[in-house]
Amino acid sequence: MIRKMYQISAIQAVLLLTLSGCGSDNNSSSPAPGSVVFDTPPTVNNVTIDGAKQWIPISGKQLGSDPDGDALTYSFSEKNEIINPVDGVYTFSHGQLSLIGDQFEYTSISGQAASIAYTVTANDASASATIKITNVANDPLAYQQWSLRNTGQKAYALFVENETEELVAGEDMNVAAAYAQGVTGAGVTAVVVDSGLEIRHEDLIGNVLPNRSINLNASAIDRTDPTSTSNSGDHGTSVAGLIAAKGWNNIGSRGVAPDTGLIGMNYLGVDKIAQTELLIHGFPGSGISADEEISAFNRSYGHTTPAFYTYSALDEAIESYPNLMLRGGKGALSMKSSGNAFGGSGRDNREGSLCADNGANQLGLTCYNSAFQTSHAHPYYLNVAAVNANGKHTSYSTAGASIMVSAPAGEFGVSAPAMVTTDQMTCINGTSGFNSRQIDIYGEELAAFIFSFNYPGHPENVGCNYISTFNGTSSAAPNASGVVSLILSANPELTWRDVRHILASTSTMNDPENEKVELPIGEGSFVAHAGWIENAAGYHFNNLYGFGRVDAGAAVAMALNYSESLGEQIITEWQGLGSTAGEAALEAIIPDNNATGVSQEIEVTEDIIIEAMQFEFDIRNDHMGFILNDSLLTSAGNDLALEVISPSGTRSVLLSSKQAAIAPSQNFTDGPSLGYIMDGVVVLSNAFYGENAKGSWTIRALDTGETNIEFSRTNNFSGATGLINNPVESVLEGVSLRTFGRAAQ
Repeated sequence: MIRKMYQISAIQAVLLLTLSGCGSDNNSSSPAPGSVVFDTPPTVNNVTIDGAKQWIPISGKQLGSDPDGDALTYSFSEKNEIINPVDGVYTFSHGQLSLIGDQFEYTSISGQAASIAYTVTANDASASATIKITNVANDPLAYQQWSLRNTGQKAYALFVENETEELVAGEDMNVAAAYAQGVTGAGVTAVVVDSGLEIRHEDLIGNVLPNRSINLNASAIDRTDPTSTSNSGDHGTSVAGLIAAKGWNNIGSRGVAPDTGLIGMNYLGVDKIAQTELLIHGFPGSGISADEEISAFNRSYGHTTPAFYTYSALDEAIESYPNLMLRGGKGALSMKSSGNAFGGSGRDNREGSLCADNGANQLGLTCYNSAFQTSHAHPYYLNVAAVNANGKHTSYSTAGASIMVSAPAGEFGVSAPAMVTTDQMTCINGTSGFNSRQIDIYGEELAAFIFSFNYPGHPENVGCNYISTFNGTSSAAPNASGVVSLILSANPELTWRDVRHILASTSTMNDPENEKVELPIGEGSFVAHAGWIENAAGYHFNNLYGFGRVDAGAAVAMALNYSESLGEQIITEWQGLGSTAGEAALEAIIPDNNATGVSQEIEVTEDIIIEAMQFEFDIRNDHMGFILNDSLLTSAGNDLALEVISPSGTRSVLLSSKQAAIAPSQNFTDGPSLGYIMDGVVVLSNAFYGENAKGSWTIRALDTGETNIEFSRTNNFSGATGLINNPVESVLEGVSLRTFGRAAQ
């Protein structure tokens, strides 16, 4: 009875205090002095986020409200520890959360179920609840794919000695930022021109276009199935996984563009049908219509021969077809690997030990140049170099002025991370199967230890359908193809030139401290590698990386808000001097071991903004292709260096010297051009992008050394045992240039 009376009295007191404010002439909402205010606690909700996708933000409901209209403050905790925001973002072990107005946005990083405790406070009154994250769609191997999101993971590499140098968080393609903008590659298709493509692979079948792939083998029975018949790994299947392994299917790995379609063509290692070169470029008969949204042809192949090749106008016409004719004339991109011969190791090791013996390896100069392949000499193929998990140059990625961009690829998956991607299905086939070359080389016990993920029985790879050791510029090209697919998925109205412009404008200047290499020559010197340069148009360029490592987030953002107008493409006529211009040879001597060299100037009168520059050379040395003193080759090709200076003063190194040009210039039709280092050879440079071509261009050729080398390992190309300093000097017979670009505004 006493308790009940007390409760009634308390209620009466509150009523009296409330009524005492009635009738007052004071219009203020503030309580009267001495009055008692009872604040209602805020309302909170237990929230469940069901079915989110890993790395893709999802908007949540309102977390709290206050009946009294008081301002709300939030605190979040994980395992009873308060999480403090950084720039408004709360980071948990499993994901990130940010408040947007009166709602929240959550991004799952781990792809796992999780729980977040939170408290809402209003005017010192608080209430708590929980956010539960359930059934997150993920890809179980994505957490090891440093190329997509680099957290410093090893990607199953066993012997990473210096982790602080080799594993650098954040050195990736920033793909999550593209996904956050709602772009995952839907609506476009990438064509994998390679050794094959396993069209029924569990992690590719969701993106493979039914009955659209082509088997180019002349003896094939099923023309729509390019699945490799090899049982020890399929290069093309691994390439396809990097581009577009299906995303968020809770299986395997994830491609850069996880919703992009796939078409395969088995171009490599087969007895090809006669129409092959046309079909792999999308000509009529390939099944690719002129209006189909083909984003990229991935071309992770090439040749490595220690010689330059004569340029072919016919090859250029064929190779330009996707750019000029597909997507209703807007064009598809051809993404081409730059090559894996920075340190040598050409086909059959044809340069022998030259790259070690001539100092290229020690100096950090590319032994083969990207210019050794004619398909790298025009802007229709975008040449892609490779970088490691620390953002720096790989041990193998071929360099040159033709490099457009770089992309992750990694080393060999043992002492530094490589790529995690798709492999042939089952443990009977594939790099990760019982027939692996790794087992052949190392034996079962050692292979199981060193390459544990690839060896049958690994708990994260029980079906042997994935590998962790794929690398090379063969990996860099498909990673870049995936970014191109994201760009064109974001904005299908872009032309192929727009995509090049976006890549040049948004790629990351990785390895910013990359140092130049300067060679002493006679009484002077030559900067054989310039590191990063900034051209007169403000673009940064490096012969190792092109415009830098692709940045998917920045590229997609630019694509979604694209406002550039490049206008019609302009291609000038060739103009030059001497034999390349149809005139008498210049006969300009390139003095031996001389930093001055020989220079020629070409005047360009057209007012054109540069998108790419081509340079053609005829350079003779009468001893090229001949054995001297019974077992020696001339050093003339090894010693040759070429540089170009634009009217704006930008310098581009076309050849650094110490390259493996030990065989005479080659012609695919007519064979070797004896007596020539370069015979109708064209070299592309992207370094002048955005500058005006009008004005005087200076092209300089020089011989960088007095070179006598004894090979420490026999040269298999000719049986030669070394180089002798060129007994006769080289001669520049002709030089010309051609501009690809647009009219200056």
